Amino acid sequence: MIELEQVTKQYSGQAIPAVEQLSLSIPKGEICVLVGPSGCGKSTTLRMINRMIEPTSGVIKINGNDVMRTDPDQLRMGIGYVIQQIGLLPHRTIAENISIVPRLYKWPKEKIAKRVEELLVMMGLDVEKTRGKYPAQLSGGQMQRVGVARAMAVDPPIMLMDEPFGAVDPIARNHLQDEFLRLQKEIKKTIVFVTHDINEAIKMGDKIAIFNTGKLVQFGTPEEILTRPVNDFVENFIGHDRVVKKLNLYRVEEAMKPISCVVKESELPNAAQKMKDSGAEVAILLNNNGKVCGQITEADLREAGSDLDKLRKRVARTEKAFVQTATVLPDALSLLLEFDVDYLGILKGEELCGVLSFKDIRNHVYRKEGE
Repeated sequence: MIELEQVTKQYSGQAIPAVEQLSLSIPKGEICVLVGPSGCGKSTTLRMINRMIEPTSGVIKINGNDVMRTDPDQLRMGIGYVIQQIGLLPHRTIAENISIVPRLYKWPKEKIAKRVEELLVMMGLDVEKTRGKYPAQLSGGQMQRVGVARAMAVDPPIMLMDEPFGAVDPIARNHLQDEFLRLQKEIKKTIVFVTHDINEAIKMGDKIAIFNTGKLVQFGTPEEILTRPVNDFVENFIGHDRVVKKLNLYRVEEAMKPISCVVKESELPNAAQKMKDSGAEVAILLNNNGKVCGQITEADLREAGSDLDKLRKRVARTEKAFVQTATVLPDALSLLLEFDVDYLGILKGEELCGVLSFKDIRNHVYRKEGE
């Protein structure tokens, strides 16, 4: 979809190129994150793709077409662009801001109004409460959503995003990231995303390009970069907690184990025998309606002995120790600590799928590390 071939940007008066001999291929429908320290060339690279900055040498192609042989205005009209400062026009309503590019395309008013409504709904904004407001009347998170909506107005196949969530607070930022990833599963845009935050890069990117002093140092999937950093710079940039960062790449369904023992509430007096017969270290307890309501471990049985009421009390503290299959491992690890349990039950909807322990998380991560 996007090809950069030996691209260099050299500013006059500067000894070191802003971007040097960059070759990069970004497949259709993927998010490629450009990350690195300030001044490393990532934003310059982004802006060369839509000719806001023109390369000194090399070739940039979109769908096989050299961007330098394309009219820059036509090129930019087919590329959505989102920046950290958002750039909404303060004297125009939200609907008018989103409508800017469709108007350039001379869309009919009815089509523009319909598209504005579609995009506001897509961004999780209330249409009636939002379209007539001015940017200053919205929160930072809401304005950022409008900025994304404006970039998507004419449904461009490519989006360039320059630190798009950097100007909002951490809670809103995390929510915007999650919402955008959810949306990307539906819209499948080709996205070039600039950030200085390696954690954001790992979360958002199908591929990550790490830059330093204008040069591409490493390019690969988040897993490849976290598992096999090519040099000390990448390793230091990622941080010494790279194994912990890797947890974000995996969901509990990948690390869970099958359930070998299920105990109904009516069978609680026989739980020890059922677990012994199945060789299970943990059993999932179901209530009289067949829904999960806790777990029983060998430690619970030892602590309670023959006291059934004590066993029920120990089981009751685990009634919330269940997560869905799509939960990422850091969240699962946090819940294991929060609930002070050795296992989490894994659900898909209300269906019981498996169990997960600290050991399962560790084994999964190190198995992947060794692949």
